[in-house]
Amino acid sequence: MKKLFITGCMGFIGSYFCKYYLKKHTEDTIIGLNRATNSKNMKRIEELSSNNNFTLLQRDLTDDISGIAEDVDYIVHFAAKTFVDHSIRDPKSFVQSNLIGTFNLLEEARRSPKLKKYIQVSTDEVYGSILSGAHTENSKLNPTNPYSSTKAAGDMLCLSYYSTYKLPIIITRTENNYGPLQHPQKVMPVFIKSVIENKNLPVYGDGLHKRMWLFVEDHCSAIDFLLENGNIGEVYHVAGEQELTNIELANKIIEFVKTKQDIKSKIEFISDDIIRPGHDRRYALDVSKLKNLGWAPEFGLEKGFDITFNWYYDNYKNWLI
Repeated sequence: MKKLFITGCMGFIGSYFCKYYLKKHTEDTIIGLNRATNSKNMKRIEELSSNNNFTLLQRDLTDDISGIAEDVDYIVHFAAKTFVDHSIRDPKSFVQSNLIGTFNLLEEARRSPKLKKYIQVSTDEVYGSILSGAHTENSKLNPTNPYSSTKAAGDMLCLSYYSTYKLPIIITRTENNYGPLQHPQKVMPVFIKSVIENKNLPVYGDGLHKRMWLFVEDHCSAIDFLLENGNIGEVYHVAGEQELTNIELANKIIEFVKTKQDIKSKIEFISDDIIRPGHDRRYALDVSKLKNLGWAPEFGLEKGFDITFNWYYDNYKNWLI
């Protein structure tokens, strides 16, 4: 029986991972840590409230967290502040959460004698933009905003703890995740809400910025796979390699909602010069290293979008407003 310590357990991906993992590994236990949060985020883990194999701790990683990771076998560090726009307005809070919080957790991990693996969940944004091809795990880091810079700094700190203290670190870097229960300020919920309400879809710049998309359950399956099969000291990309421009995504959502109701929405381009200066044009990850180890995503865009769009449409009143 394994004991896991999961940070950010009420976040979008962290909560999904806790539910995914405990359904698959019914004998294992999870201690989930999250900052005190609102009732909407609590909805993400409602089904775990009666699961005796899940324990919730509401603590902040930037405070005194002495003893929270004692006697655990695995740590998966999802917790992070992630909104690029917010990081531009308030970079200090991102330094506190993504760097100081990671440092505090690493120090606790050093005091956990049974620890087999520590997985640091990171982002494709640490590499900066790539106009063609895809970044490999050996690509140069080139973060271009406070969010991605603090994530890159956290990654480097983790690798230093592997090198210096032999902490069993694995770093994963992922692309845009999507699925049910994502924060309403993220792009997919924003677009769907706008169309349901017959408002225009706010698309930054010229709409030709490109992103790759990964259904959240595929991300969870990859983390689960790496807990068993990942090599310590390595970086792995977790990606679906399915790419869309922001205009293409907006149009897919418009066409979906059209099947449900009459709409008047259209794309409205918003200048990103002030909101997101230095807006990266394209992110892309080469995932061959993880695939060669034996993992592959199960959800194509058509299947993943069908699940996601329908969930937001059906849960408009209790999630998007």
